[in-house]
Amino acid sequence: MVFVLLIQNFFSNLSNAFSTIIRLVLLSKPFSKIKKIEQEKDLVILANGPSLTESIDKHKDFLESKDLMCVNHFPRTEFYQELKPKYLMSIAPDLWLDDIDNNFVEQSKLLFSEMNKKTTWDLVFFFPYEARKHKRWQNQLNDNKHIKISYINQIPAEGWKWFRHFVFRKNLGLPRPHNVLIPSIFFGLNMGYRKIYLLGADHSWLPEISVNDDNVALINQKHFYDAEHSKSETLDKRGKGARRLHEILHKFMLAFKGYFVLKEYAKSLNAEIYNATNKSYIDAFERINLDNLKK
Repeated sequence: MVFVLLIQNFFSNLSNAFSTIIRLVLLSKPFSKIKKIEQEKDLVILANGPSLTESIDKHKDFLESKDLMCVNHFPRTEFYQELKPKYLMSIAPDLWLDDIDNNFVEQSKLLFSEMNKKTTWDLVFFFPYEARKHKRWQNQLNDNKHIKISYINQIPAEGWKWFRHFVFRKNLGLPRPHNVLIPSIFFGLNMGYRKIYLLGADHSWLPEISVNDDNVALINQKHFYDAEHSKSETLDKRGKGARRLHEILHKFMLAFKGYFVLKEYAKSLNAEIYNATNKSYIDAFERINLDNLKK
């Protein structure tokens, strides 16, 4: 039985590595350069979970001494100008595609308008290469000299650990980016941060899933800026349509699995990832209480 499992594992890794190579050849940009940090410092990633407001209010002194990375629609909030994050990460296709549901187009226009108006400090904006050929969002940011676009590969890399880590270090691929926190952690590691703290990484979606009488799967994805008035909605595919329940759960499974891949990669870099989010569902990273840390 053990021998059979070893054989199965070998061919699974072989198949995944081969598929990864094909994706890299066809899609990855080999000259993707990520600027390394110039001095040793810690990074705090501000995810948009419901707990983030309380975390920021309680731990502003902790955040002041750290580099900050925010995600997605954070620039539309009051905290953006207050905290002045160094990085913004987003991989959501609905931010650059035009042939999608109109509400996504309007939301993305509002985001880039707010970014252009509010950003008066140097900001590195991580955005996928795929967005580069779309002009709408670029036209909204062109006149702001503080925003530097850093295009990133988001090609899933799978296979043997040694193979994955080689691809990771070259910035050619990353763990499957099924949510924005995965590339945020990944590029934080590749920029040279060796202590990364997560705030607002609640990931508390499972109790928010339901299926209505029409067999439509719904989920209430609460954020810190809309938790009071958010409602259950379908989960789209690249800004269109709706996912079935098994597709939602599969997406979440891959995301939670990806955190263990990142934990393994961080260990190879002698880096640590700390989850400082209260009541987070992520079970991969060491939990840390910032109140105790400050003491």
